Parts: sequence; C-alpha cells; structure tokens
Amino acid sequence: MRRPAWLGILAASLIPFVLTLGNSMMVPVVPVMQSTFGVTPTAASLLITAYSVIAVVLMPVAGFLSDRMSRRRLAIAALAVAAAGGGVAALGASAAHSYAWVLLGRIVQGVGAAFSMPLALPLASDLADPHGRGRAAGFTEVGNTVGKLMSPILGALLATWAFFAPFWAVFALCGTLSATIAWMVPERRAPVPRSHLPAAWRLAFRAHAKLLTATYLSGAVSMLCLFGGLVSLSESLADSAHVPEWQNGLLLSIPQAMLCLASLVTGLFSDRWKAPSRAAIALGLAWTAASFGAASASQDMAWQIAAVSLGAYGIGTAITAIDASLATALSHEVRGTLSSLYTSARFLGPTLGPPLASWLQGFGARTPYAVLSAIALAAAIAIAPLLRRSTQDGESAAREQRQAAHT
Repeated sequence: MRRPAWLGILAASLIPFVLTLGNSMMVPVVPVMQSTFGVTPTAASLLITAYSVIAVVLMPVAGFLSDRMSRRRLAIAALAVAAAGGGVAALGASAAHSYAWVLLGRIVQGVGAAFSMPLALPLASDLADPHGRGRAAGFTEVGNTVGKLMSPILGALLATWAFFAPFWAVFALCGTLSATIAWMVPERRAPVPRSHLPAAWRLAFRAHAKLLTATYLSGAVSMLCLFGGLVSLSESLADSAHVPEWQNGLLLSIPQAMLCLASLVTGLFSDRWKAPSRAAIALGLAWTAASFGAASASQDMAWQIAAVSLGAYGIGTAITAIDASLATALSHEVRGTLSSLYTSARFLGPTLGPPLASWLQGFGARTPYAVLSAIALAAAIAIAPLLRRSTQDGESAAREQRQAAHT
C-alpha cells in the first residue's frame, strides 16, 4: 500500500529529533557516571565528546554514500546501529557495570548517528514535491530544535529514575524510528548511475559555489552563537543570587523555545519566499547580532534572558532558511553529500561555542555577548553579497539546463 508523502516527511523529521535527544539527554548523566564509576571529569565528558567527534568525521562519508545508494535503506541500517550502541551502553552501565562498555556503546551510537543525521534533509526533500521542499526542510529543523528543547528535561527525569535509563531510551527510540522509516518511507528514486555524477558535481559547484560558501559559514556561526550564548546565560544564572537553582533549566529553555518557534514559522512560509528565503539567512544573523549586542549592554538577568531569546529567534530563522535554500537548490544527485558537509559545519558550533564563551567570561560577564554579536554581524555582512550573487548564478544555470534539454 502506498503511504502518503507527508508520513515519510514526518518520519524523516524525526531523525534529528531522536538523535538530538539521544545526545543531549546524556548531559545530566555525566556527573553521575563520574561518581558511579570513579572516573575523572575528562573521562566522563568523553560520553559527549566521543559521540560528537565521530559524528563530525563520518557525516561527509554518509552523505557521499547516500548519493550512491538508497537513502531509505541507509537510514534504516544507521538507526539500527545507533540503537545497538544505546543497548551496549545500557548493558554496560546496568549489568556489566563497566565504563569501558558504556563508552564503547556511545562510540557505536555515534557511528549510527553520523550515518543517519545527514539523511534527514535530503530524504525529506526527495519525498516532497518541488514546490514543497522548503517546507519539508523546515520540518526537519523543527524536529532538531524540539529535540534540543526537550532533551535536558527528559534526560534529567530519566536520570532521576535510573542513571542508565537514558541509554535504554536511546535503544528504544532509535530502534522504533528505524522500523518506522522502513514502514512509512517509500523507495522513491533509484541510485544515480556513476557516469552521471561528474556532470552533476560540475553543475552543482558552478551554479551554487557562492550559496554553499554562504550556508556553510552561516550555519557554523549560527550554532557558535547559539551554544556560546546559552553557556554565557547559564553561567550568569549560576552566579546570580536572585535566581533559585531549580529555575535555571526552565529559564534556559526560553531561548530554545524561541529557536523552535522561529524554525516552525520559517519552515511554514519558506516555500512562498523562494529567493527571499536566502535573504532571511543574512537577516537572521543580523537580528542575532543586534540581540546579542543588546544583551551585552546590561547585566540585568531579565534583560539578558529576553535578548538571548530574541537572538535565538534570529538563529532559528537563519538555519531553517539555510535548510530550505539547500533543499530547493541542490539536485538529487548531489543533495546528500553537500547537505552532509553543511551538517558537519554546524557541529563546529557546539564544539567551539561553549569553550569560547567560558574563556570570554573571564573578561567580564557581558564580554561573550559582545564578541558573539560581532561575529554574527561580520558573518551577515560577508554572506549578503554571496547570497545575492548565488541567486543570479542559480537562475543562469537553470536557463542553461533548460536550453541543453531542448537541444
């Protein structure tokens, strides 16, 4: 029985949701693992670091393979590997009581995540019709942001029941999603013949080199500002005598909620914007720069929370517009590889943002916001002409392709 396309798009959008949950839920577990297994803080933090490093390294490989084989089958297998990694970590923590097994499970989970996370955007784009690809891409970003919003709360709740419960949650969620994709996502396209790939690559780089440069740069800067801003706000809340500790998590969820709202709004309207959706990338970064600049103007906690939340809205607008631009511009033959490189660039944000913000805190509580504001503004200024010219290049390449088809 043929399933509606929107069911497949929904299943593809759940990939970043589940994998974001599977990683961020581990944050509350790190100190518990340190005390339970008697490991150093550095060793305990490898639960997060090992997963992220493996994901960054292997994501381009996953994108490369997804342009040469079935994306549906690759996603099913990769999520099954991620589920197996969660199961190994859960058994290592609960039955074997071995931190080495826990870490091994997280590494296996990272491999599965690396081969499935980059598939969400191209898979959803393949399933959507040409006029609905921007909206489909927006839904994948909504899944990502909702995962970021829910993961600290869900991770803390599971960890209070049992410190190894988040690992079992990864096993259940990834395994269920693998089966869901097998059921909901149809096999839409045959793999591209290898003889066609060189021409597709030449056309993609000639038509979209400026767009790719702008989106990779803006994606990395957006995530750098997001995680840097959240870490700065978290440290300010921890140092504030007027904010009870139990409220910190709730207050930090406000920027995440604004990020999610921006992704939803931008995704719903991106198909109507077409070329202006590329302008939304630069405008989102400029909005973030202004908001973080406002955050640096006062040490009042309410003011900083509001300013960082508005900055998160700008980031949500920018990254969802990036997804929509890539989904509509890139052809099926190269969509997997080029979008996976963008996903890897985004992972630089959570890798570099927190240590940068923590270091800048030593120069004053407002310094990180000022520096992040300057970075966002510089990126907005740098990408604006690239995005404008990328629209012109894309139109020229489309005309050439139509002329070649008629000759």
